[in-house]
Amino acid sequence: YFSSQVDSPECWHGNCNAPLQGVCMKIAIPVSGNRVSTVFDAADELLLIETGPGNAQQRSKAVWVGENAVGRTARIREMKVHILICGAMSAAVERMLEATGVRVISFVRGTVDEVLDAFHNGKLGEERFFLPGCAPCEGWEQQRHRQGPGRTGGGGSA
Repeated sequence: YFSSQVDSPECWHGNCNAPLQGVCMKIAIPVSGNRVSTVFDAADELLLIETGPGNAQQRSKAVWVGENAVGRTARIREMKVHILICGAMSAAVERMLEATGVRVISFVRGTVDEVLDAFHNGKLGEERFFLPGCAPCEGWEQQRHRQGPGRTGGGGSA
């Protein structure tokens, strides 16, 4: 379903290959308050979560008022983000991000803490995390839950 191990020597805790869990990734979530922003382009802030072994976590925010989708895509890549969890997003922007190696999980709603918990526990596919009108259909899971960085090919979101 989700692979939670990502090789990255840039992690803040310096121990990405810990034998206990080996979990290290940088997750970005465009936010509005404490919720996932409904529309990627409308978010004024980007929450960056760096996870480490066990439940270790470091959070920071970046403000990106006035940046267009291309600028936001470039900033996400500069921050070395592995996974972007977001609300609605155009297929073109999603393809730009994926082309740079960022795994995109789009059309998600909920509070940041609920969404992160669901992501880490493999439950982000529950209906309560879908934006209205984004019910799953045949083939949805392959589209929404992409494989890790470096995959090729396009594909839109459900």
